[in-house]
Amino acid sequence: MNEKLPRRGFLLGALGVMGTGYMASAAAEPVPLPPPPVPIPPLPAPTYTPLNYHSPVLQPYVDALPIPETHTVAGQLIIATDGVHRYHRDLPETRTWGFGQPLLGPNLEAHRDRVARISFRNQLGAHPLAPHVDLTMHGVTELDRTDPRFTVHLHGGVNSPASDGHPLVNWRNGGGPSYTYNNRQEAATLWYHDHAMGINRLNVQAGLAGIYYLRDEFDTGRADNPLGLPSGEFEIPLIVQDRTFNADGSLQPMVARYIPEGYNQSGQFGDTCCVNGVVWPELAVRRTLYRFRLLNGSNSRPYIFEFSNGMLFHVIGTDQGLLDAPVATPSLRVSNAERVDLLVDFSELADGTTVELINTAENDLGNEVFMVPELRRIMRFAVSGPGPAASIPPLLRGGDGLPAALPPLARPDLLRTATLIGLNDPSRAAAVFPTMMAQNNLPFLTSDIDTARAGTVEQWNIVNTTPFDHPMHWHLAHLRVIGRQPILTSAYWLANPPPAFGTRWANSADAFALGPQQPPPLWEVGWKDTVECPTDTITRILVYWPTPDEIGADPDMPIPIPPGAEAMSPTPTTDMSGGMFMPASDSNPDIRGYVWHCHNLDHEDHDMMQQIRVQP
Repeated sequence: MNEKLPRRGFLLGALGVMGTGYMASAAAEPVPLPPPPVPIPPLPAPTYTPLNYHSPVLQPYVDALPIPETHTVAGQLIIATDGVHRYHRDLPETRTWGFGQPLLGPNLEAHRDRVARISFRNQLGAHPLAPHVDLTMHGVTELDRTDPRFTVHLHGGVNSPASDGHPLVNWRNGGGPSYTYNNRQEAATLWYHDHAMGINRLNVQAGLAGIYYLRDEFDTGRADNPLGLPSGEFEIPLIVQDRTFNADGSLQPMVARYIPEGYNQSGQFGDTCCVNGVVWPELAVRRTLYRFRLLNGSNSRPYIFEFSNGMLFHVIGTDQGLLDAPVATPSLRVSNAERVDLLVDFSELADGTTVELINTAENDLGNEVFMVPELRRIMRFAVSGPGPAASIPPLLRGGDGLPAALPPLARPDLLRTATLIGLNDPSRAAAVFPTMMAQNNLPFLTSDIDTARAGTVEQWNIVNTTPFDHPMHWHLAHLRVIGRQPILTSAYWLANPPPAFGTRWANSADAFALGPQQPPPLWEVGWKDTVECPTDTITRILVYWPTPDEIGADPDMPIPIPPGAEAMSPTPTTDMSGGMFMPASDSNPDIRGYVWHCHNLDHEDHDMMQQIRVQP
C-alpha cells in the first residue's frame, strides 16, 4: 500500500450515500528494502480557518513525557473516576476521566496462563463532554450526560463473552463488571478501554483507556528475558491520541463549527497530538536501545510515523505478538487501535541531539475540503548520556529457546465476503450531514447475525465501498493479513445495486479488481486483531476463532446481566435510537457472542458494528 496517497473521506462520505461512484485507489506496492536515513524536510505550518475549531497556540516539547506506572494484575479493583489534568504547561487544568488516576490508566501487566480477576467500578461524575452526547444514538438518553454508562473491553483478549465487555451491557455510577481474564495467549501488547454503546467515542476521548502487557516465558519483562529485549526504564508505552482544546483547557471534540453541537460528526480529528496524555511531549533518552509499545489510541486519525532524521524503526511485533525477526523500516502506517512493538536505537546519536517523531499521513479529500489542519508533530526525543550496551536481536521466533515461528497462512475452512457501506440516516434529518456507516448494509441491531465455529479458520474478503479507510477489529479472533487488491467501486455498485437498508448486501468484488493483490508490508505479517481496510479495496484476511479450551469457556454462552447492570435488548430494529438501556431487574435480554466493528469510534457508535456468535 502506498502510504503517501491522500485518503478520501468525510465530504465524499455524504456524496457516496447518494450512489456516487469513486475512482479506485492506486495499486499497492511491495515494501522495498529500507533506504539509508534521509532527514525529513521541515514541515509546513498548519493552515487555520474560521470554519473549524482550533486549540490555542501551544509551544511543543515543553512538557516531559509521563510514563504510566505498571501494575501486576491478579485480583484487584480498578475504579473509573473523575480527575483533574493539565494537558500542556500553558493550558488550565480540566476535568478528565481515568482508571484509578486522573487520565488514562496504568499499564496492567499479566502473565500467560495466569488467571487475572479484575473488577471495574464506575465512580464517574457528569460527563466532561456532556453537550456532545448524541441522543439519536442507540439507547442514549439525557441521563448519559449526568450519570454516564461505561463498560470495559480488553482489546485483543481471548475471553469468554461474559468478560469481553459487550457494548449492550453497561453500568452507571456505583456499579461495574467483574471479569476473569484467563490470558491463554502469547505475550502481546493489548489495551483496555470503554465500549459503551452510543457514547464510546466520548468516553474514550475523556480518558478511559490504558495498556495491558501480556507476558510469557520468553517476553518476561525482566532484564534477563530470553529474547534480549530492553526492559525496565527502557521499555516505554506510547499512547498517541490527537486532541483539540478550548482556551479553558477542556477538550473540544468537534471539528467543524457549522455542525450542530450534540451530533456524532462521523470523525474526530484534533489539531494537537497527545502522547500519554500530554501535548507534544519530550522524552529524554540515553544512547542505547529502547523498546516502545506504540498504540494509536485516537478516535479517527491514522498516522504514518517517521523520524525527522530518517532513522529506522525495528518492528518486533504487531497487535497479537512477536514477528519472526525484527523488520527495519523508515515509516509505519498505524490506524486506530493498532499496536506496533518497536525497537529504536539511539546509540549512534551524539549527546544534545534531538529527534522528532512525526506524522506524514496526508489528510483525506474530505478534510482538505473542510480545511482541517494536518497534524505533523507527535513528540521529541532528546539524547543525553550513555546507556547500557544493547543490540537488536536477529531472531525472535523459530530458534532454540524461542517461541515457535509464525505458521504459514492456513487453508480456510470457510470463505466470507463482507461489505463496508455509507448511507443516509433518515432518523438524523436534523443533522447537517445525516450519514452513517454500516457493515453488509445492516444495522447493529439486526436478526441477520453471522455465526462462526470455534477452532476454525475463515477467509474474510472485506470490500470497502466507502471513501473512508476503516480499521476493522474482531473481538476474540486472531487475524493474519493475506493482501489488498484495489477495485473499481463505481462498477461494483452499478453491477450490484444495494437493496434497502436492513437487507444484507455482500457480493463478491473479485470481478472488479484493477490490479493484482499486493501482500502486506513485512512488519504487518504477524498475528493481529485490527486491520486497516483501505477505500476502494478488497482486504483479504484470515480469521482464526479460538477453541473453547483456549478461551476457557463456551463462546456462545448467554451473557449474564448481574444486579446493578443495565442492558439493551438486542431486538432487531432499523431505528438508530435502538431502544433503552434498562436495569437488570427490568430486562432479560438474550445477549450472546461477540462483535466486530470499525475502530473509528464515531463510525462504531453509528452504526458500523455487527454481532457475531461463535459456537463450540
